Amino acid sequence: MSRTGWSSCRDAPADRRPVPFALVAWFALVAVVASIGGCRRDMALPSATAPAQAGTASGRASPPATTASGGDSRAVPSAGAEGAPPPIPPRFVEVAKSSGIDFTYFNDEVPDRFFLPEVMGGGAAWIDYDRDGWLDLFITNGCRIKDPDPNQREHISRLYRNRGDGHFDDMTLASSAWHNGYGQGCSVGDYDADGFPDLFLANYGADVLFHNNGDGTFTRVTATAKTTDDDWSTSSAWFDADGDGLLDLYVVNYLNVTWRNHQTCKYSGKVGYCGPGEYQGVPDRLYVNQGDGTFVERLDAYGMSVPDGKGLTIAVLDLDDDLRPEVYVGNDMTPNFLFTRVDAALAKSPKDPAAPATSPGHKREAAGRANPSSPGGAAPCRYAEVGVLSGCAVSGEGLNEATMGVACADFDGDGLVDLYLSHYYNAKNTLYHNLGNLSFVDDSFSTRVAALSKRSLSFGSLPLDFDRDGAPDLFMATGHVLGKNVQPCAMTPKLLRNDGRGRFVEVSQFAGDYFRSLGLGRGVAKADYDNDGDEDLFVSHLDRPVVLLRNDTPTGRHFVGFDLRTPNRIPPVGGRVIVSVGKYRRVAPVSAGGGYLSASDTRLLFGLADEDGPVNAEILWPSGRVDKFDGLAVDCYWVVYEGQPPERLAYRSPNP
Repeated sequence: MSRTGWSSCRDAPADRRPVPFALVAWFALVAVVASIGGCRRDMALPSATAPAQAGTASGRASPPATTASGGDSRAVPSAGAEGAPPPIPPRFVEVAKSSGIDFTYFNDEVPDRFFLPEVMGGGAAWIDYDRDGWLDLFITNGCRIKDPDPNQREHISRLYRNRGDGHFDDMTLASSAWHNGYGQGCSVGDYDADGFPDLFLANYGADVLFHNNGDGTFTRVTATAKTTDDDWSTSSAWFDADGDGLLDLYVVNYLNVTWRNHQTCKYSGKVGYCGPGEYQGVPDRLYVNQGDGTFVERLDAYGMSVPDGKGLTIAVLDLDDDLRPEVYVGNDMTPNFLFTRVDAALAKSPKDPAAPATSPGHKREAAGRANPSSPGGAAPCRYAEVGVLSGCAVSGEGLNEATMGVACADFDGDGLVDLYLSHYYNAKNTLYHNLGNLSFVDDSFSTRVAALSKRSLSFGSLPLDFDRDGAPDLFMATGHVLGKNVQPCAMTPKLLRNDGRGRFVEVSQFAGDYFRSLGLGRGVAKADYDNDGDEDLFVSHLDRPVVLLRNDTPTGRHFVGFDLRTPNRIPPVGGRVIVSVGKYRRVAPVSAGGGYLSASDTRLLFGLADEDGPVNAEILWPSGRVDKFDGLAVDCYWVVYEGQPPERLAYRSPNP
């Protein structure tokens, strides 16, 4: 492949981003903002200065004053030399088949055909569809991709109900939550706020929206809800995009790959799958909830229509501490997008004489639902794309990267959420360190994630604290994309331990049998499915059955978890929770999306390191309300309704 596909990850000049042009455009935006006095509550636009090279002293913010355990960060011991056992060795046990989950994703791979969707895999969603307190599991599936049979039932998605005793029952047909198209990703959201979570399926082909009827069954409502999209969709996320109290849906689309433009590529003389550089990207979709069971597509109206997107993943969360969620879209070999919300007046062209001035101290108010084409209607919510300006669109060297998955967490304990991206083989994964005010720096080298990822191709990536020390660790599913003719192909998954300062060491070799096996891993979703206070992992593959990795790590440490709820049943995406006890202090965001093609447990789980509790919790809601609770018991989950005292949840876990 000679253009901007995967192979050119090693050919830097072919994929260099025309950053100077983009910066000129954003200097113009900064000038507009400055001339009218600011656009966000306490917003400081990120510096337009190009980030320093990753790993240099000038590219790194000052280290945090305290770590997860509260001490001086310089006093925290290193994660240890590569190959040395960690203080608490991880232990993950594969229990899928013994738990009743016997499933293999059908990708319809045909020898020597090399049709790109075959190699991208499927995802899963943890969803408590029956509201019994135990997370159930939905898994996407493929089908015959050329001339598919609309009536086939051999290859369909699956819904497994969690019995609460460590076992699952296949409820696919009984629930009517099955799809026989070529499935990719999925996401969970209660779009009609009836108390029962609904399902969206992103597909190669027509997407599907399932409405949860509340009686254990689902109904397809795609056509009536007006969420029909025939493009190749990958990941998706539910959140309130405009602050009107209704749940909206962002759908990430990938490439225009058809049987008419399908082609193969050669790598050192061997035929394989062509990368994204051989195909055009297709626009994403933003479905805005109308409150009557229908949606209207508003990507362009909300300022989120950007060319050259080839998206595979999405994360929605507050990255600048203003309690408004940003939207981060990871693209494959084109710059990643970062959308931040601005007032409608500031998003208008400076040539528009109708654009009113805005006072510097204006208050944040929810944008009203309005049709932007209606005469006299209120201006709609608007976003601006600031990825290049913020330093998280391309690598620190100004190169496009092949983003497959995204993991969001405060990795270094400074109170700001960082971004970890999984990338291509023989390149590097990237950790964008959050400097505040929507400014990021590529910190992949000093954190060691570059060195630890170069010989892998990573897809789904997620943060999890396997040893409950309060510092988020990292898991990655791995496997190549060029086809079996090109080696290496199958790879071992990766588990990286965080040393408490945001530096990582690989501990995969200590984590269990699964981590020593080769495979083509794709979608990853985490959940405390057995409610025992640690995060378990689901992984989908192309070449082997799915796995459910139960976290049996014996930490001897305490935890506390939170299930946040609002009066209007909209998840508080954009909010965050701060937990403190003694010298321990940790921050976790309320987010949507993340990983690759999948939806994880939305509860927030904190490992408490060596603290015994009780703990203090501060909850910052997107509404602006702050709830503070002192003296909360540990080793349990708390359900918190906004503005109400927390209620302790009691689970009877089969694996205490």
